[in-house]
Amino acid sequence: MKRLLVAACAALLLQTCVRAQRVTPEAEYGRRNTFSVFADYSNDSSHIIIGQEENRKIAGAGVGYSLRLAHKQYFDFSYEAELRPVTMLRDPVVSGTNTVVVFGSPTVIIGLPVSGPFSGPTRNDDCISGTTSFDGLTQNGVLYTEVTTQQCGKRWTYLGGISPLGLRFGFAKRQRVQPFLVANGGFLASAHDEPVNNSARFNFTFEVGGGVEVFRDHQHSFALDFRMRHMSNGYRGFYNPGIDNGVFRASYRFGR
Repeated sequence: MKRLLVAACAALLLQTCVRAQRVTPEAEYGRRNTFSVFADYSNDSSHIIIGQEENRKIAGAGVGYSLRLAHKQYFDFSYEAELRPVTMLRDPVVSGTNTVVVFGSPTVIIGLPVSGPFSGPTRNDDCISGTTSFDGLTQNGVLYTEVTTQQCGKRWTYLGGISPLGLRFGFAKRQRVQPFLVANGGFLASAHDEPVNNSARFNFTFEVGGGVEVFRDHQHSFALDFRMRHMSNGYRGFYNPGIDNGVFRASYRFGR
């Protein structure tokens, strides 16, 4: 009888220890509050989602915060927000002068092209360096010649913004290498119109992607992921071509 009682107690103790091991936080890799620093880069843009502008490179760096909202046996669900103080966008640009040469001395000239310099990002790589002359043009009885001289180049533009609408799903919580899915939304602002002239200085952003997080210990980890990012002004400007980029990101994450 005593042997049976001892065996039952041992079995109960073993079962309790196993259950405790299943729920102990030390057995899993993850954090309730996570801070991160990150850098990302995209070498080109193309029509991935709905963006139209090509040949745009983008690079940036920022900081983030993640709050775990749900902790399940096989996955975590978290809210994420990011501050992006440094984002650089490279555009193909065109610059030059447009000159109207009028013949005669009319008293009223209406609707003629505006003379003067011009510059700014252009559609894709639709820029051809050189001088173009159109002779014998008339408008409202006025005879004129239009001469356009333009140069093509590249320009880096600074943007800054935040992405406060983020969600993150992390899986395989007992493993040091954990896959995850992420989505985020926010905005970026620049000193002049992007991605083309007469678009907008304020652009909304949305991105979705996934990657892997590698834990060094329970508080520190590194993450690598790939995201599909769209940027556009939501028809707040005269033009709204938008940009789609495939972005690679590296992050250092820490917290508890």
